[in-house]
Amino acid sequence: MASEFYNRTRRSKSIPLNLLRRARLHDIPLYFLLCSSDLAREGFRNSGSYNFADHIYRNLPSGKNAFGRWVDARLLALAPVRSFRSRFLAARDELADFLCRRNGSVSDVVSVPCGIPREMAEGAAIARRLGVNVNGIRFHGLDLDPQVLKLARTFALEQGLTSFITQEGDALDRASYPQAADFVTSTGLSEFLDDEKLAVLYQCVYKVLRPGGTFVSSGMQRRRVSEYLLKMAEIRVHYRNAEALQKIALEAGFHDVTVKYDAFGIQCILVARK
Repeated sequence: MASEFYNRTRRSKSIPLNLLRRARLHDIPLYFLLCSSDLAREGFRNSGSYNFADHIYRNLPSGKNAFGRWVDARLLALAPVRSFRSRFLAARDELADFLCRRNGSVSDVVSVPCGIPREMAEGAAIARRLGVNVNGIRFHGLDLDPQVLKLARTFALEQGLTSFITQEGDALDRASYPQAADFVTSTGLSEFLDDEKLAVLYQCVYKVLRPGGTFVSSGMQRRRVSEYLLKMAEIRVHYRNAEALQKIALEAGFHDVTVKYDAFGIQCILVARK
């Protein structure tokens, strides 16, 4: 299977020209207004990039000027964007709970694709505040982009994850993963995979996990506002409900699978155990 950047769905060279060709004239002023926001500009230019996701996870408005920061704040306050952030919070909290239950025992934690591994850093920080020694935890960041891995390594070290290990590779290739793991998080990838590829991802994670290991992933529901903005940015995603995610996880071999919707009913968070 050839490696590919699954989130790079944009096809046209210029979004405004594409809107013009499609006679979406009313969207062109909106496009340029939104581009004053760092979040929207990143989404338009680089599809579903790690910077786009991390901007939402940080939840700090920024833009070209005061107006851009205002637009950014309004975007971050939208229900679909807040829902997007909820998957990060769910992964962070599940990891913190896992670290507390392990209580300092040697374990391997994997984020795939890792992007900026904020859920690892904040999950570990929560565990530390609760008195857990996380020095025995090996944190692994798997990503296909070597530049992202450099940024991930720098971020992890700054956040005190001294045992952070990077691995360049495809999330759908078992050989890219460490030999074994106890906890795997993969949020924001399933939306860019069709059912066949998502099944491969879940199977890879199942094979990697040790008995009793935990897998956290996410899915996305179709909503009018989010779909409108995603289409404008030419970000093409696959929508799935909780039942669809659960079915794929069970077929991959997981026996203990729960999928819950977030408070907005947009993101569904899957927690599966081997």
